[in-house]
Amino acid sequence: MPKGLKKNAVGFSELLGQSIALIAPLGAVAATLTGAAAFALGSLPLSYLIGIVAVLAWINVPYQFSKKIGNAGGFYDFASQGLGKKYGIYTGYIYLFSYFNVITNSIVFVGGVFIPSMLTEFFNVSLPSWIWIPILIVFLGLITLLAYKGIRPSLRYSLVTSVIEISLLIIMSIILIIKAGPRNSLEPFTPTPAGGWAPVFEGMILAVFSMSGSSGAVYLAEETKNPLKDVKKAVLISFLITGVVFVLTSYAMVISWGISNMSSFAPSGVPGLILADKYIGVPFLIILLIFMLNSFFAGSLAPLNSSARLLYALGRDKVAPEAFSNIHEKYSTPSTSILGLSVLSLIVSLISGLILGPYYGFLFLINLSAVSLFIGHMLGDVALPFFYKKIKEFSILYHLIAPIISFIILVFGIYYSFYPPTFPIDYSIIITVIYSIAILIMILSNKIRVVQ
Repeated sequence: MPKGLKKNAVGFSELLGQSIALIAPLGAVAATLTGAAAFALGSLPLSYLIGIVAVLAWINVPYQFSKKIGNAGGFYDFASQGLGKKYGIYTGYIYLFSYFNVITNSIVFVGGVFIPSMLTEFFNVSLPSWIWIPILIVFLGLITLLAYKGIRPSLRYSLVTSVIEISLLIIMSIILIIKAGPRNSLEPFTPTPAGGWAPVFEGMILAVFSMSGSSGAVYLAEETKNPLKDVKKAVLISFLITGVVFVLTSYAMVISWGISNMSSFAPSGVPGLILADKYIGVPFLIILLIFMLNSFFAGSLAPLNSSARLLYALGRDKVAPEAFSNIHEKYSTPSTSILGLSVLSLIVSLISGLILGPYYGFLFLINLSAVSLFIGHMLGDVALPFFYKKIKEFSILYHLIAPIISFIILVFGIYYSFYPPTFPIDYSIIITVIYSIAILIMILSNKIRVVQ
């Protein structure tokens, strides 16, 4: 059996594809951007513009760590080298929980929300209420197979489809802006349409979350040809590309929908598809539908790749069952981790969907992912200055001020994401807190053995 992940299997372009796929541009426009519009209304582009500044502070942490550390553990290793092994283990398990629930919420959304809504809205096809279960199983089976058979084929797929997604968003935005004609205005870049700054910043939190996937490349460092150079580049460039595209897309959609009509934007369910159908036509709508579905596919494959490598690193260090460190003889992938996460994803997704229903199950799972992601990144913010102090390359701007800004943004992000608590978000908070405390107790009581 191979002793480790396949070296030099991944180049810069594949890393870029992984980061963009984890952002899932079309999927983010369908879900997160639409959610941000519920708060920011006609000021949605301003929320994204401010969000870009906020995410610069966010990605500073993986960017700075990736200059010095290249390991499959990602934030687990970053935090370990900053504040010690126990701190790193805790951070690793928080991130594992977040990435795992990106998989679960994506497959529930596709099977139980997106496909049924799409068929009903545009094709007048009604499906039986149970149909989401086989759709979910098939969808999960496909991403598991692709992840299992090797990182390079799955990343090539992610790269190609990510380029197509970005291209479709740019084409659609340009057409919408041209057809808007005299309705084009700078007003969406002011807080006036939102009625003040508070809704703008609430929308900004979701904008930040929609761009947060750019750090996913850090978990592929061990398989990368030049990790200390290429990982940080992939993190930064993927963010810059998607950030600019999201600002452009949000502006085009606001102008086309109507600045004063944005209160009906989010409740419509699929505003992007409605605009494509109205202003561009059915052929483009069909293409957009296909690649929006693909976006959810790639956006599920990317966190499976990342979380499997994180779990592999935890198993290799004996702070998770050692079986998870197994590498496939032929494909050189962390096969046990991939299969284990896929089986658990199936169980959690089905339970959530059956108990809460697919829509509320999706909301429950995506909020599990969001709050744990924010907590994990805050742990990384704290570790960064200690790491650079340790190696005597400390910068006040990059290693202290930027992490503090990121930490504050994330505190507000958690607050505005979950206050006031509503069903099923309140359950998400409870489960995340229970999980976080349980992991902490297991580490402090040595139930999770720490090997230095």
